[in-house]
Amino acid sequence: MTDFKDSFKQMIHEMDRLVTLTNKRSVLILLQHTHAEDTFPRVPSVRESITNIIGFVALGDEQYLPYIIEESVGIVDTVMIDMDNKRSNSRQLCLKAQQLAQSKGMTVAYYSDYATWISSAIAFMMEIERKDLDKNVFECTRLLIGRNPLATQMVLELINKGIDVSLLREEYPSPQFPITCGTITIDSEHIHFVDSTSCVDLDVLIGCEIQHTSPWLHQLSASRFKFIYDIGTQNFSQPFIDTQRDNGASIYRSDDRAGISGIVVNLMETAQLISSRLGRTSIGGIPIVSGGYVGLPGDIVVDNYLDAHSILGVANGDGSFKKDLTTADTINLQRINKII
Repeated sequence: MTDFKDSFKQMIHEMDRLVTLTNKRSVLILLQHTHAEDTFPRVPSVRESITNIIGFVALGDEQYLPYIIEESVGIVDTVMIDMDNKRSNSRQLCLKAQQLAQSKGMTVAYYSDYATWISSAIAFMMEIERKDLDKNVFECTRLLIGRNPLATQMVLELINKGIDVSLLREEYPSPQFPITCGTITIDSEHIHFVDSTSCVDLDVLIGCEIQHTSPWLHQLSASRFKFIYDIGTQNFSQPFIDTQRDNGASIYRSDDRAGISGIVVNLMETAQLISSRLGRTSIGGIPIVSGGYVGLPGDIVVDNYLDAHSILGVANGDGSFKKDLTTADTINLQRINKII
């Protein structure tokens, strides 16, 4: 554990230094290792986004959490917890992290690492192809290899965007897709099952956590791709990469920095909204609501129920605004307008 303590202390000190220099918020992201055999914590590099200083720790069990949280006191503002069900002990990890962080007065937020990773990867791919391919993204031929929960998430995100994806029939003999707690059936016109021998000239190859031991790499060695994306790390063997590069392929490892930075901002904004703008109260006996709180019919909707400066309308009781105001509604609007 000594090596981990040294690495973590260095990261925390770097976060503290950057916070002092920039006056930005500090966020510690607690990730989960995706493979059951990985239990020792890993400490990636600190990232600085537009609005936050972000540190990371990837965990496999709960034993290191007390040390992590104790060392973070006074430096870390928010602890973001990866809530994906990746491991048999995922639930225990999340609960322990929440309890320890809250006991030290830290703000806690949850996020989906899988969803962030995949949405970032798709945005990454679409931007590259928009710039460098002489066809639109809906016309690209894409082959995905990998049979695991991350690959399932990628398939779902692609087809939800109306983007076609091909899968190897040998790897997916049925439309059963693995998720952490079992399998699901996905039936879509945007999914195509193909034989490895027919994958000769394709636009895109996506590898999702296959590791370079995948048996499909040898079968695809004669195929020619324009773009190859490594979703994760080291999905492709060096010989496969060398061959594909010689064939003219551009090879990328998906970079999720923008996605991580975006989800941090999203969660911070959401927390700010809920803590300071969402709710219902009354002014002069007239009920007002704001921040997404669904008011009762006749409630006055304002910009901030705690510090109202502008009126948005009169609640209809179902989340929409009234179109036809009663006399009482008009009087209440006038009264609130005078008060604020």
